[in-house]
Amino acid sequence: MYAKPEVDQAFLAAQEAEWAARLRLNEPENTLRDLENSISFRLATIATWETVAPADEQTRKARDRFLTAVKVYGQSYPLGGPDAAGIETLLAAVPGRSSASACKNGVCRLDDLRIARAGTTTNTP
Repeated sequence: MYAKPEVDQAFLAAQEAEWAARLRLNEPENTLRDLENSISFRLATIATWETVAPADEQTRKARDRFLTAVKVYGQSYPLGGPDAAGIETLLAAVPGRSSASACKNGVCRLDDLRIARAGTTTNTP
């Protein structure tokens, strides 16, 4: 295994190229499965780091701003696998979507569909 960030970034680019190719080949189910597995792996890694050496407050706040979208996505499509308990614990501490702010990204639009099915109002303009 390589510990260089350049190798990590190259791997991620290759993985994302594979997913893009599958989408262009009209293979969304396999792509979604692999994307969600990747998300779960990353969350399990963060959850493990958190149990070994919890993030300082500044790092946790910065990290959680990104993880809010992951938490919101997971409300429609639960993430997990063998590390589901650790992932749930990690995301439980992450703030959810703010009802006070307008949101137009894909995660919010997907969440709006979930909320609409439940019969409540959304905050997407």
